[in-house]
Amino acid sequence: MCGIAGFSAPDAAAGATLTAMLAALAHRGPDAAAQYLDAGIALAHTRLAIVDLAGGAQPRVDPATGDALVFNGEIYGFAALADGLRAAGVFLRDRSDTEVLFQLLRRHGIHETLARIGGMFAFAWRDGATGTLYLARDRFGEKPLYYSVSGDTLVFGSEISAISCHPAFQAAAPDLTSAYALLQFEYLPGAFSGWQGIEKLPPASLLTFHQGHVTIGHYWSPPLPPRREKTSEAETLDRLDTLLHEAVREQVVADVPLGVFLSGGLDSSLLTAIAARAVPGITALTVRAGAGDFDETPYAIEAARHIGVRHEIVELGAADLNEAFDACAHYLSEPLADSSLLPTYLVCRAARLRMTVALGGDGADELFAGYPNFRVQRFAGLMQAFPRMAGPMLVNTLRRIPPGTGYMNFRFRLAQLAHGFGQAATRQSFLWMAPFGGGDLERLFSADIALPPLQAAAFAPIDAAALAAEGAGHIERLLHQFLLTYLPDDILMKTDRAAMFNSLEVRAPYLHRPLAEFAAGLPASLKLRNGSGKHILKLLARRYLPAALIDRKKHGFAVPIGALLRTLFRERVTDTLLSPGNPVAPWFNRATIETMLASHMSGRQDHGKRLWALTILFTVAARRHPAPRPVPSLAGYA
Repeated sequence: MCGIAGFSAPDAAAGATLTAMLAALAHRGPDAAAQYLDAGIALAHTRLAIVDLAGGAQPRVDPATGDALVFNGEIYGFAALADGLRAAGVFLRDRSDTEVLFQLLRRHGIHETLARIGGMFAFAWRDGATGTLYLARDRFGEKPLYYSVSGDTLVFGSEISAISCHPAFQAAAPDLTSAYALLQFEYLPGAFSGWQGIEKLPPASLLTFHQGHVTIGHYWSPPLPPRREKTSEAETLDRLDTLLHEAVREQVVADVPLGVFLSGGLDSSLLTAIAARAVPGITALTVRAGAGDFDETPYAIEAARHIGVRHEIVELGAADLNEAFDACAHYLSEPLADSSLLPTYLVCRAARLRMTVALGGDGADELFAGYPNFRVQRFAGLMQAFPRMAGPMLVNTLRRIPPGTGYMNFRFRLAQLAHGFGQAATRQSFLWMAPFGGGDLERLFSADIALPPLQAAAFAPIDAAALAAEGAGHIERLLHQFLLTYLPDDILMKTDRAAMFNSLEVRAPYLHRPLAEFAAGLPASLKLRNGSGKHILKLLARRYLPAALIDRKKHGFAVPIGALLRTLFRERVTDTLLSPGNPVAPWFNRATIETMLASHMSGRQDHGKRLWALTILFTVAARRHPAPRPVPSLAGYA
């Protein structure tokens, strides 16, 4: 795992710019840092050494041909690819996946290489023969990559903080449409980055930069299930079992300590059971970051005992949550308002004391219809028929009664569902998760800002994902939308940042290419049955886990953000949101923010999701170009 950055058309100050980029990405690669510079390109690379600790150095360059590569991530199954290259007479200078990727690109070119490889990756490849620069990102968007163009110069980086080190983008300003999208979804879908002039390269995309011109195309998309094709449940179950075992075997390859996250939920428990077979003695890690029904630790303990795996539980307190807030506020350069970033950061921090690589359960919910959204989708047509005003009316009625308590309480769920009343069926599921409902954003934004164009632009990636699945069933279409938007732009971004802020690599076996393609192509009837999601995955889990763990209600990895805003984060949030000098403050109605703060802090209403989204937006905007934060000493966490 690494950080990459670079730009075309380097000038006399290019060396200093590369050095600044390296410093901005130090947390992504604390083991080594290097740069390469010639007349046509400038490349920077920070390394977290995972495979072939003595080899694997980057940037990888052939001075004779001009071929050059910087690469972040892992190519799974690279050993077999290496054997194929050697059989063809290709000399490999070391045993790293970097060298395999470099030689594949030289021998087969960019398009054939992308068709051959699987893994989590983002890389930049300069073809020395043509001078063309290519940027590529993995199929599901596990590894980030941003880019920007200024005149004839292309600038790219693993994080926006690296791009902002380039002189052309040091004054980049917050983007209004991105701000609207963040407050609508809690994350930025599609190419939005939060900053004017800087874009996020979408998953499964290839950017080509040649003679000052940029073209972008998709080299892959998740398969849709064949229509009206009968699928044997028994055969599917056996195939799924085989593919998950293969995925874990491929992803436990590392020359450093490796463990697995165990929350106690279905996905992580099944993954732990299979990982324990592949790596005897592996450590499963659980953090306790909440209390009451926010705490899943008892289920994790039960799973670990049944599996017979070594299990460590880390207790977290107020100081830890403050540390998570500090780190996220400092490092985030693309705003992400999913409050589960805080506990995810803390589990990654705890893991880094014990391991350098961890396996996680990301992707299972999106592939196997695990979210409640999929169960409720059957009512989407009815909700679309409701008058749009019914949603705000219901929300206003709910606000007159005391806020509920506990994780996903009934009042909270009903208010979130109301956000979708009168809306298109293809948008409802995303509105159910939204911080702000109908009418709220109109009151929040300044009256001189036209919101309809912002809303249309914000929903464009979600609408495009629905159009790509046109003709599919309503569940298959929603699964496709989640795979193309919510998974990469919220879930995988959260995991990447939480892990990399701690110099930890997290792998997602459920997104292993053969397994994920197989799962994506399964009919909805094998995923959602009798109002319950993950049907086929639950059947598989029964081979390894007790029924009590499999059949319990789904639980997200959450913290009580509303309560935290009233207590631990109270002063900080208030100061942030009421700061008149914040770059985004003029976009909003200050009186509306003051009213939300007052009603929330008094306990009369729960505006936790709304205030946290605003806090992240204001925090990132105010600290857009922070000085590099030293990578923390692991001993400091002991």
